[in-house]
Amino acid sequence: MKLSSEEQAVIEKALKSAYGLTTDQEELKLHQELLEKLQAGENSQTPANEDGFRYDYDDSSDV
Repeated sequence: MKLSSEEQAVIEKALKSAYGLTTDQEELKLHQELLEKLQAGENSQTPANEDGFRYDYDDSSDV
């Protein structure tokens, strides 16, 4: 999923707010990890055609 800079800012703000509202260590860890991913620019998935693999379904080799 590709996020615009405005969407990312809203999500980051929500995570920071939620981070201050809990004392559950697991939840805090998850919030922190997600926030770090967002800030590192890891907010988009690699499209299937850019995953480093090329699929060739051409069966004409037996001609």
